[in-house]
Amino acid sequence: MSVNRTCNHDALPDLEGIPGLPMDRSVFVIPNWNESFVGMTDCCAPNEVHISGQDGFEGCVLWCLIPDSHLKGKDIGDMSLCVKTKGGFSSFISGGQVKDNAASSKMGRTTLLGVGVWALLAVGLLV
Repeated sequence: MSVNRTCNHDALPDLEGIPGLPMDRSVFVIPNWNESFVGMTDCCAPNEVHISGQDGFEGCVLWCLIPDSHLKGKDIGDMSLCVKTKGGFSSFISGGQVKDNAASSKMGRTTLLGVGVWALLAVGLLV
């Protein structure tokens, strides 16, 4: 796919300013140009690459959910290196965030288990 627009390769809006970007998920963003689109398509798979932007960035932001295979280090470094390598360019501005959803779900189970243990102890003391 060829990108036929003029986008600033050195600027991105704040993550909150990107329409459709889920703030509760691990995401990677980069300006939209031919090489970045190639890198994102290869590295985001099997996830979809979205074209977005507003307020001067219309159609100039690429974003995707970061695949689990790139989240081993709990940062966006592996994803960034992949996009750079697959896209064939050496320097670029990018952004993103890593959300640790697994840790938050474990926390909920631990809290519930703790409440259950306390309830059993309280009932045992009453009997």
